[in-house]
Amino acid sequence: MAYGESDNYNANITGPQPSNLITVGTAVLNTSTTASAVNAARKSITIQNQSTNVLYIALGSAASTTAFHFSLKACTAAKDGTGGTVKVEDFTGLVSAAGTSPSYTVAEFV
Repeated sequence: MAYGESDNYNANITGPQPSNLITVGTAVLNTSTTASAVNAARKSITIQNQSTNVLYIALGSAASTTAFHFSLKACTAAKDGTGGTVKVEDFTGLVSAAGTSPSYTVAEFV
């Protein structure tokens, strides 16, 4: 075959498969609550604040404004996509959230 000629070869290219998204949703909450239950199969979890107030996240139960691991910045306007985001990998335990009128989205991957 000469340079520039084609034999019409079709390659079957495969690669890693994406994680399965198992939980997606928006929770509008009034008090500290469970953002995600214990899940031994979880690879990662991503939480984004959708509220105009700071959101507090704890790896474990009973997140509060004084007991938390992450504080996620507030949105400029509710659900405008500018709220803080946290991604936690390799943690399979309970994840809790707290704040004043919290609202957030959760995506959990296994």
